[in-house]
Amino acid sequence: MKIRKIRLHVGAEKPFTLFHMSDNHICLADSRDNERKNTLAVSRNEAFTRNSPPDRQTKNTEELLDYVKAAGAPLLHTGDFIDFTSEANFDYARRTLAGVDVLMAAGNHEFSQYVGEAWEDEAYKAETMANVLAAFPDGILFGVRLICGVKIITLDNNYYYVTPELLDRLKTELSDGIPAILAMHNPLFSEDLYSQVTAGKKPEDPPYLVGCPEERLRSLSEHRYNQQKPDAVTTEFLHFCESCPNLRAVLAGHLHKFYESNLDSGIPQIVCTASCVGEMIEYEIL
Repeated sequence: MKIRKIRLHVGAEKPFTLFHMSDNHICLADSRDNERKNTLAVSRNEAFTRNSPPDRQTKNTEELLDYVKAAGAPLLHTGDFIDFTSEANFDYARRTLAGVDVLMAAGNHEFSQYVGEAWEDEAYKAETMANVLAAFPDGILFGVRLICGVKIITLDNNYYYVTPELLDRLKTELSDGIPAILAMHNPLFSEDLYSQVTAGKKPEDPPYLVGCPEERLRSLSEHRYNQQKPDAVTTEFLHFCESCPNLRAVLAGHLHKFYESNLDSGIPQIVCTASCVGEMIEYEIL
């Protein structure tokens, strides 16, 4: 278990602790799930546990959650707690998150039925929405919590875009001037983070960032280009985040690696590594 400790200055009324986990990628299936789900569970577990114990994700997740519960501080989770939808995964989420004070933003895998089998959009998400909402805490699409004078806002951007409805809700929540932290699954584009993410990679490797300028995506495959090119609302969302005076930090996951960067306007953006390897962040919010 590795806990990275970070001080984050956002203007809190008094200091408080906030844990940050992301990307546990739990891969479970059982007799309630069909044969294809059970086969998927085997293959995905093998992908995540090469040269590691076969129960690495669940063991590491439970150790981290036990630490959070013992500390008595809230947990922020930025998505992909599960790797795909299954009865076993939903049960695991309900059971292990019970008793944890958790704020969560949904990841793309929360709605993934067979991992990469279909184009993912709002219609695809709707197919499993009821089961996902029943398995996870309230607020995984949009949530707000006020802690020591700081708003923690969770928002669904798991397919590299933001809907007009969520952008309107975000603007409303940030209109009161209260210091805020925005938490999402996918990180936001900035020149700083883009440079870090793409360093040493091939031009055809996707950056996996929200709001990445279209000209930076032209070397990608057609699928990745169409997946990650920003629409007008998403571009507006990025510009709004960069210019909002009381947005003090952005927290994300998805990249399976720790990054500490800034938006182009200077707002800190921190990306949590994949917690399936037994890591999380402990913030001292000041």
